[in-house]
Amino acid sequence: MSVTATLANPIATVRDELRLFLRDYFNKNPLHDDVEFVDSELDAAMTNAVRHANVIDRPTSWTVDTFPDTYVLMIGASGHLTKSESIRQLRNQAQFQDGNIQSVGLDEKSSAYLQLSQVLTQEFTQHVRNIKITTNLPIRGFGSPLSRAYSR
Repeated sequence: MSVTATLANPIATVRDELRLFLRDYFNKNPLHDDVEFVDSELDAAMTNAVRHANVIDRPTSWTVDTFPDTYVLMIGASGHLTKSESIRQLRNQAQFQDGNIQSVGLDEKSSAYLQLSQVLTQEFTQHVRNIKITTNLPIRGFGSPLSRAYSR
């Protein structure tokens, strides 16, 4: 009897790596006691990062499955997630005070999330530009090794 191997779902693999990168586990979020981002949000963030990459400089038609680098995809998806969370935090920001204790804020980290998003998005954009440049650099009439690796 022959054994048939099946490939793991590449999107699920990247999703797991993204969750690890974000440290988004219920036991790492004691205030939530849950994950911050559900799987569908991680998947949407990866898709939006790829869409963003496709319009940077020269147009490309990458998908999540064909994106040339997992690390760059995680950075882009993280930038998207933190920007999205920044918007949610801003929309739900509220301060309250009870008596003479210091005021307590609910969802008051909008600016921190936005700043993190900007740093991640800047790194993502630079990596995507570098990938696109290196795929167009011939070396003495031959495609560069990177262009073959990123030609998907």
